[in-house]
Amino acid sequence: MQDDGLDREACRQAQVEAGALVRLGEAIRTDIRAGRMYGASVAVARGGRLLYHAAIGEAAPGRSARTDDIYLLMSLSKSFTAVLVLQAIERGWFGLDDRVADWWPAFGAAGKQDISVRQLLTHCAGMPTGLMPPVDVPPAQIGDLALFAGALATLPPLYPPGSQVFYSPTAAYAVLGQLLVLTDPQGRAFRDIARQQLFEPLGMRDTSFGMRPDAARRVPMSYTPAMSTLEGQAVAGLLNHVLGERAELPAGGALSTLDDVLRFAEAMRQEGRLGDVRVLSAEVLREACRSHTGSARNMGWEGYRQEYGLAETPAHYSLLGGQVRGEGQHLSAAGRFASAGAFYSVGRGSTLWMVDPERELSFVFLGAGVIEGLAHTERLSRLSDLVTAACQ
Repeated sequence: MQDDGLDREACRQAQVEAGALVRLGEAIRTDIRAGRMYGASVAVARGGRLLYHAAIGEAAPGRSARTDDIYLLMSLSKSFTAVLVLQAIERGWFGLDDRVADWWPAFGAAGKQDISVRQLLTHCAGMPTGLMPPVDVPPAQIGDLALFAGALATLPPLYPPGSQVFYSPTAAYAVLGQLLVLTDPQGRAFRDIARQQLFEPLGMRDTSFGMRPDAARRVPMSYTPAMSTLEGQAVAGLLNHVLGERAELPAGGALSTLDDVLRFAEAMRQEGRLGDVRVLSAEVLREACRSHTGSARNMGWEGYRQEYGLAETPAHYSLLGGQVRGEGQHLSAAGRFASAGAFYSVGRGSTLWMVDPERELSFVFLGAGVIEGLAHTERLSRLSDLVTAACQ
């Protein structure tokens, strides 16, 4: 690997144009120079060969980015929780189409008695669509999983479960995390289930749910002056301090490094296996990484669609805590040119892993300096296209 993060010999062997990956790095530097972000850690692999592995810019003002920086993954964390749920299904803790209330009776209150595990995984359950649901839990305690999920169990659904697809940033996966705790035969905490069943087997040594806010390698959630908003600063301040060592937020509270997220993405690309370790059966992984919401629109994008005149955007939610590229031309974090079967997971304004199984391609982006909403998806689409275009 050379100083620019590019392994040109590996690119030649993998039939990837090295110059295209140089352009990937330059596109990120362009965003940095424009004041949109501070920096990023980026990796590209094809067929198991690491082609590009770079830290660009700064992790925070005055602190150079490193490839071993530890990032708050935001909603990319959902992909870890989803794998834990699929493992539980494989092990017979509960079923994919089981009603959650059959295993957690209190959750069936207020019209939620028929909500299934599948509906929670794919954002079809009618759970709250805001970052902070309307529950009597102080924001500083959202990392208390039992408290947060217990409060969510008292709420009615926002719409009839199964009738539409509307992204739930924190609530749906908090319920799934608590379901894992309640059904675990060993009675473990959520963080320990994740560590023992996923992170340790895959060699993800620097990954955890929760971490000390002052940990030396932790990258703070932040905004550049050009991208800052009052709401964003409030969210950053909350998450930087609330997601401490004991915090459990299954929807967005994982912290990890570039190399660890790449190990996870590679395991997903290889149908649940990394080296001699298998974390999911190939059959379950193949089913999980397809679209499970059909042609249904992503109602969470309706505001953007109407404001900017975008084409209708299919939700294409998988069972892996993310989405699938799918057919047709529409905005996707996987870009315009990835294969229809490409699947991925995105974190708020800052993170992505993407796998294109047809091209044996894995791409990981961990950004410092949040770019919110539509602009983040457009940025990821642009970067993903550069990665896909490099494949010969």
